[in-house]
Amino acid sequence: MPSPEDLFARLLVLLHNPLARGQLATQILTVLCYLGQLFPRNLSLFWEDEVPKMKAYISDPEDLKQDSTYQEIWDNMIINFLAESLDVVNDNVWVISLGDAFARQYDLYATSDGHSALLHRCLGMLLQKVDDRIYVREKIDLMCRHSSMSIPVNRLGLAQGIGLVAASHLDTVLEKLKNILENAGQSALQRFLSFFSFREKVEDVDDTYAALALMYGYAARYAPSTVIEARINALVGTDMLGRFLHVQHPTAKQAVITAIDLLGRAVISAAEIGISFPLQRRDQLLEYVLTLMGRDQSDDLVDFSIELLQTQTVALSACTTLVSIEPRLPMETRNRVMKATLGFFALPTEPSNIVESLITNLIILLGAILLTSGEDGRSRAEQLLHILRQLDPYVSASAEHQRRRGCVAVHEVLVKFRNLCSGGFGASGSYPTLSLKHIDQGGPRGSSSLPSAFVLPNRDSLSLGERIMAYLPRCADTDDEVRKVAIQIIALFFNISLSLPKQKTSANDIDLESSYGALSSLEDIVSIIRRASVDQIEVFHRVVSSVCILLSKDELVVLLHSCTLAACDKVKQSADGSIQAIIVFIIRRGKDLREADVLRTTQSLLSSAIALTDKHSRQEVLNAISCLAENTNHIVVFDEVLFVAGRDICTKDITRIRGGWAIQDVFYVFSQHKVLATLFLEYILSILHKEPVATNDSEKGEINSESSADDCILQATMFALNAFLRGGGKVGKQAVEQSYPSVLSALILKLGGLHGLAELGRNELLRSLLIAFQSFCDCVGDVEMGKILARDGERTEKEKWIDLVQEVACSSSVKRPNEVLPTCVILSKSLDRNQRAEREAAAAALSEFIRHSEKEPALLEQMVEELCQHVTDDSPTVRSLCLRGLVQIPESHILNYIQQVLGVILALLEDATESVQLTAVQCLLTVLNVSEQDAVDPILISLLVRLRNLQISMNTKMRSNAFAAYGALSAYGAGSQHHAFLEQADTCHSSAFDPPSS
Repeated sequence: MPSPEDLFARLLVLLHNPLARGQLATQILTVLCYLGQLFPRNLSLFWEDEVPKMKAYISDPEDLKQDSTYQEIWDNMIINFLAESLDVVNDNVWVISLGDAFARQYDLYATSDGHSALLHRCLGMLLQKVDDRIYVREKIDLMCRHSSMSIPVNRLGLAQGIGLVAASHLDTVLEKLKNILENAGQSALQRFLSFFSFREKVEDVDDTYAALALMYGYAARYAPSTVIEARINALVGTDMLGRFLHVQHPTAKQAVITAIDLLGRAVISAAEIGISFPLQRRDQLLEYVLTLMGRDQSDDLVDFSIELLQTQTVALSACTTLVSIEPRLPMETRNRVMKATLGFFALPTEPSNIVESLITNLIILLGAILLTSGEDGRSRAEQLLHILRQLDPYVSASAEHQRRRGCVAVHEVLVKFRNLCSGGFGASGSYPTLSLKHIDQGGPRGSSSLPSAFVLPNRDSLSLGERIMAYLPRCADTDDEVRKVAIQIIALFFNISLSLPKQKTSANDIDLESSYGALSSLEDIVSIIRRASVDQIEVFHRVVSSVCILLSKDELVVLLHSCTLAACDKVKQSADGSIQAIIVFIIRRGKDLREADVLRTTQSLLSSAIALTDKHSRQEVLNAISCLAENTNHIVVFDEVLFVAGRDICTKDITRIRGGWAIQDVFYVFSQHKVLATLFLEYILSILHKEPVATNDSEKGEINSESSADDCILQATMFALNAFLRGGGKVGKQAVEQSYPSVLSALILKLGGLHGLAELGRNELLRSLLIAFQSFCDCVGDVEMGKILARDGERTEKEKWIDLVQEVACSSSVKRPNEVLPTCVILSKSLDRNQRAEREAAAAALSEFIRHSEKEPALLEQMVEELCQHVTDDSPTVRSLCLRGLVQIPESHILNYIQQVLGVILALLEDATESVQLTAVQCLLTVLNVSEQDAVDPILISLLVRLRNLQISMNTKMRSNAFAAYGALSAYGAGSQHHAFLEQADTCHSSAFDPPSS
């Protein structure tokens, strides 16, 4: 007959499988109660209380199967049942007898059976209650002899059993393990392996090392906290665990990682009862875990095998344990851990049960890193931002499952940060004691008497603008779960921010009443989306409206500066939603933006437009740029657009840009905008009218060249004008019609200036201008002007382009006589410009326009005055053209100005430049045809004298025209100057036979 101890040992081990057929475990428990009379009475009474509880746990097998950890929980219940039974009996002889009974059970089970693993634990728990060291050592040897290191479940059971022994006999256990490890040389290892009935294989070595590591780990886990510090320090300090890093099999790696995890848990358990000490070489242990995890610093996911995923899941749990204990995690180690683990967010979704567990462990690890990093509120906020920024690639990933994981991780980390803010930060940076399963449940170990402003981070340290812009696209995501979590993230951010102090410089920027109202609206949205399906567009608009109110000015600025990634989001629906949000922010808060803010926002939006190749998405960004120009300082926006255009034109082949040149599209949008079209055209014209910086000291000197940057801007300006004229549609054409004089005069002036550069061999700018000029002709419907430009536009000789300008002016005068007056007003002012070629172009145009000004006497008078003033210009061409203009005064008005014209001719007959003298002589011949005696008499003799001097010129044309003019003046010799005229005529007659002077 078996003894009661044998029956108890046998039945207890048979309880291992709670799902055995026929509800075997329940029946065993019933039998055990029936046998209660064979055992001490107090033990029988104890069973009557405890057995029903155990039966209740396994009463519903189907419900039990829903919990993946049911076996672990059940085995723990069995071990606890045994421990309490031993305590109730409290008889050393009976306990030893039961230990012998457990020892006899080993022959009944195969090592691959889970019952054998439970038996290890039962014997370990019993040895924990025994004081006889020799008996304990014998039974440890027995456990090792009846174990199989190659079977993970048996290996784990042995390690847990040894660990339970260590709770009372730590030194005995450590001595045994040390002997095993020290004899791990080749010959000693051979004996040791035969001791365990192993064959000498690499796998066997892995299994042995794995078992040793687990035994060390569980020994530390179950050992008394009062004595564990020295043992752990000795174990870690001698780098004993480093010998286990070369294991290859996944289960062996998992075992070593678990051992390291158990060391950390032992430190945490000691801290929970007030025995706090740092774990030596903690960072080195983290490196061990990362090495065994099977990932390198490149973040490449090399293998997706189930065994590897399981190893990585265990490793993440160990990392969480290690970062949760002192010493505080250094930045380098933090970065190393995050770089090695964050890539798991990109894992595929299958196998789902393992991957989901891994992702959960990873999120818990991030929470632990946040909670145990930093020394005060500000450093914790920096840590938060570091983690969130590392998560950004997954939050904005193209794969839905990655976005879901990223958003959930962000939300969980934020919840922990909010809890920290609610509980406060220790002034010295103390952090909460962490529970392994619920990291955020612990309270701070130390409290601070310092003001909250010192302990808490300030609002600005959260970088709200940047962070909100990172999560706003997800609020418009295609995935419903992502949208919900993203809205919760934004609500959490503002919930936290409103509880934090703000810097004094910007504290008045926030209306608290409005902010709390907007936050309440956000939280209402969160509540609604959790329990009901609502219109996605309406929800997004409400979120944007609340965010618009909640952001401070500085945060709004940062948000707009950070909009490029959001506008280019990989999910088109999210990108479009982001752009719409940006437009709302600009419309409602554009007045808060300073010039520098407008500039940087323009840069961000332009970067978005350039990066986007999808036409619809790009158009949305272009609309945002237009909105920015309309609601802020449009000059700043135009300046930046033109600068980027100039840079692109000078550094890229804009005709080959994939998706088309975005800046050209910007020009088109401006030209088609009802408000901006006129403003943009005026801006372009102001750039064209802008005078280049002179390169010499003369007030009206020649501009020899322009800088490369100026050339790029000028090229961009002409490109913009051409785009405006070609792509403006009805709105753009109407703006051009309204600004016809300004556009024409700007083109004429620049035509002259660029012909001046073309004479130096720089033709690119001239070609660009001619293209824009031709577009202008097409836009206003002046076919004749277009033909003139096509025929002679690129001829660079001065006489030719002067003639070209005059022909253009003539064509305009005929086609649009009503525009002559305003055009001449603009050109008259241009006679004072610094660039000589532009003054020459203005003079050429005016010399033609004056012929068509007979219906505008006020204009004519002004033009005559301007031309008379500029006959002293330092450009011979300007002087000549001014004079030609004067002699082309309409016949109906010429007599009113004849004396002024003759006075100018008289002065220019003595000009230092021969071409000007020739022009003066020719103009004199023209004027004399309409001049009256009274006008000529006062200057008759002076004219004769100057003509006589020109009659001896070497220039044949000059001499012939001088004699012709002299002859024409003879008609005026009969007046009051008759006698003087005869004397001059006699002198002239004599000199006519003299040879010409050189």
